[in-house]
Amino acid sequence: MPTRQELIKQHCSVTGRLATICLVAMFLVAITSPAARAQSSDVVSLKGISALLVEAWDLGDGAKAMGLTKEAIQADVELKLRLAGMRSVTPDEGVKLPGTPMLYVKVVASDPALGATVSVQLRQNVLLERNRVLLILVPTWDRTIVVANPTAQGIRDAIKRSIDEFLNAWLSANPKK
Repeated sequence: MPTRQELIKQHCSVTGRLATICLVAMFLVAITSPAARAQSSDVVSLKGISALLVEAWDLGDGAKAMGLTKEAIQADVELKLRLAGMRSVTPDEGVKLPGTPMLYVKVVASDPALGATVSVQLRQNVLLERNRVLLILVPTWDRTIVVANPTAQGIRDAIKRSIDEFLNAWLSANPKK
């Protein structure tokens, strides 16, 4: 028969998991709602981009513990871009591109793996119209996905979904002639 302390510990564990699941569900509903996605300016900012630099951020311990590597994520992203007709360039080439467009991929996972976020951003230089000030590497397209009980494959799939979304927006801004 479990002691009173063991029962309380089990109850807190279950309650904590339910609270985490509820928070993740609310966040997912918020970021996937049509209002949150209705951003026409992000598509306009993709017009004329034919090449970009891909930069996977260094992974935290939680993502590394799942077997994810920065190199594997970068290779996945660059392959998807090439298949869609987008050229991926080296850092030296990237700084020479108009606007210096860079696609950043960031994965943050808890350790132990209860949750993770996958963030994909297109950052580029922006010239402010009102005072002609150049802002360096401003996010102009951004998507974040929350993954509950993540696995390495689940995170890679979330990255691929975000890249698909990016490429759909890019193709709508740059239709083939």
